[in-house]
Parts: sequence; C-alpha cells; structure tokens
Amino acid sequence: METKYLRVPHICEDGLNKVHKSAFRLVLVASSIWFFSQIQIPLPAQTPAPEIIENPEQPKYSGKDAPELIFKQELSIPLEGRRYSFDVDDAGNIYLLDTRAARIAIYDKSGKPLITFGKKGQGPGEFESPAYLALSGENNIHVIDRPRRPVQVFDSRGSWLEQWQPSSIGRMMSSLAFDSSGSVYIQDSLNLVALQDKERIRRGVAALGRLSKFNSRFEKTGEIETWDNRFMKRGSGEATVLLYHDLFYYQLDRNNNLYYGDSARDEIRQMSSDGRVNRVIRKRAMRIRTAPRDRTRMLEENPNLKDAIMAGTKPFFLDFHVLDKIGLLVGTYEDEWNAEGVIVCDLFDRDGVYVAKVKIPRYYTRDHDIISEQRNRLFKNGYCYSIIYNTKADGLELVKHSFELKWPN
Repeated sequence: METKYLRVPHICEDGLNKVHKSAFRLVLVASSIWFFSQIQIPLPAQTPAPEIIENPEQPKYSGKDAPELIFKQELSIPLEGRRYSFDVDDAGNIYLLDTRAARIAIYDKSGKPLITFGKKGQGPGEFESPAYLALSGENNIHVIDRPRRPVQVFDSRGSWLEQWQPSSIGRMMSSLAFDSSGSVYIQDSLNLVALQDKERIRRGVAALGRLSKFNSRFEKTGEIETWDNRFMKRGSGEATVLLYHDLFYYQLDRNNNLYYGDSARDEIRQMSSDGRVNRVIRKRAMRIRTAPRDRTRMLEENPNLKDAIMAGTKPFFLDFHVLDKIGLLVGTYEDEWNAEGVIVCDLFDRDGVYVAKVKIPRYYTRDHDIISEQRNRLFKNGYCYSIIYNTKADGLELVKHSFELKWPN
C-alpha cells in the first residue's frame, strides 16, 4: 500500500521570529494607543483678558437724578508746619509726619495727642530728610528718608525697630503702601542719564517713574508699571518745573486689589494681588486746555513757581480714591477755581460704571511739594482725612469728615 505523506510548509526559525516580532509590534502599538488615550494632558494656562469698561463722556445720572456725596466735618487738628505725610490705622489713630521738622506725632481718633518723637540726625531713629509715612498691617510706622534712601521702621509707640535698604531702588523713593498680606508697593524714580536713555532725554523727560512690588523683607518680587515722570521739562539749559504735568497714581483697597493709572490716559486699571489685571475702567473725554488765569491762580498759591512753564492741557485726573461699598472717586480739573472751595469728581460704582459727578471739599495745594507726590487725602474706615489750608488762620489743619452717598428719593 502506497503511503501518502501530508506535506507541511516548512517555516524556518528566522521566519518564526519575524512573525512573532510583527505580532508583538501590533500589540504594543494597540496598547500604547489605549494607554495614552487615558492620559489627560493639561493645556497651557491662559490668562483671561481683563474686563474693559468703556464709559461715555457724560455720567449715567445727572441733575435731579444724580446722587450727592455728603461730607460732615467731625475733627480738626491745627498744624504748625508746612508739609506733611500721614496715615491712619484701623482704630482711627492718626500718624502724622512733619517732613520739615523731622518729627512724628500720633493722635487718637478724637484728635487727642498721644506721643511725639523723631529729630534731625543720622543715627537710628533720626531723620535727614523724611518724605513719606505709611503703616504696615501690624501698625509699624515706615518712613522714607530720602538722602540715604532707607526705610526706617518704628513700632506704634515710637520705638525704633530697624531700617531697610530695598533692593533695586532708583535715586528717589516717592511713596510706599502695604497690603494686608505684607506685600509692599514702592514708587521710585530712575535717572535717565544713568540708564543712558537718550531718546527720553531728547524728548525732555525728567526721569523714569516706576511702581514695583516687594515682599515683607523688602525683596523685589515684580514691576507693575514704568512711565515718563513729567514733573519737570528739560531744555537746552537747566530743567524747569512743569505746571499741570501728568502723574502716576495708585491706591489699594481692602481686598488687596491695586488700582493704578497714568493721568495721560483717562484709564484706571485694577490688578489683583496675584498680578492679574482684572478690569480696565475708561472714560471718553477731552483734555481741558490751560488758560492765563490758571497760571495766575497757581502762582497765588505757589509763588515759588514763578519761573515754571505751563503745559498746554491739564491731566485727565489729579488723583483717585477707593471708597468702600461705593466705588471709585476720581478727582478732575473741571471747574478748578470755583468759589465754593470744592473739587468736582467723577464717581464710578463698584462695577466701574460712571454714575455721576459729585463735589467734595477741596484739600491742601498751597506750597505743596510738586516734585515728589505728597498725598494729602485718605479715605479709610468710613471717613475722609485731609490736610487743608485754612485761609483765616493762614495755616494748615488736618480735618476728618464722615461721608455718605445720598441718592434722591
């Protein structure tokens, strides 16, 4: 019987390896696709764009429909000096620096003197040329002493604690402010010659202004804004004081939001403590042109400015303040020389909407320091504190007003 054989295809060892490898690759690819499909890959974080509030030239309410900001004077402290910087703590105690006498006086909320300390000198706790006072959250008193550029620190009883030389500070510190987390905002000026900024020098800019943020150890953590500091005008000869120069202004609210703006633009920005700009408040407006009477009235209050030159237009604002539970109060140059002794202000609500024009008591301008910004008005604890010039007494006084926003029935 013939034997039949079943013929089986011969597969060599190399062929088997190739089949196994191909199958393994297919399994590996399929497994990889499944594995990576289960992984959530985060997309790069995107900073949300700020909310832009565009306001018209005229407020939402006017005439009989507009609210009024009512002020009632509750305290007056006569002052003997001519130039001051001050702050107020949460209890209403007033800390007043006489910059020319190099002396600090503390008053309670009723205006009763508590203690006085400080004198001219170069030792710890002594001042060469003190320029600005601000309180930290612990009510420690911080004073900028300009020639040496340190910040001297005292406790609320006047005892000297320490001094700081903040890093990366320019030739002159103008102001500082503390938020509740201990961060410090410092405004300073930079020398354009040292920066070799020929373009700004050519345009007649006096210096470069800057607002920076520091931690509680006065270590720099970031820069907020830089701008052309225009308090003087450079020419072929010496720099000359410029009347109605644009300025940079800033304020902190209770929630550690920073409000800042350059008066060259009718715009104020709101920045949260993490450095994010959340809102930009704008108003459509035209700058007011200066007139001969502006110079006449300015020289009546500041005779030492007789050699100053005057800008062609006035800034969009002169300052602004955050009013708790009300909104933003922006001082303007509208009706600047009225006989009522008031300032016309733009009032914005907490959403940044331009709601009304209001009038508030005028504060100190006579013989003020036009080069370094001296802040002579403070809204805190439901009160307005101001340094004003008393024409009858021919001197300064610090006054405290309560205030409320009153809407028509």
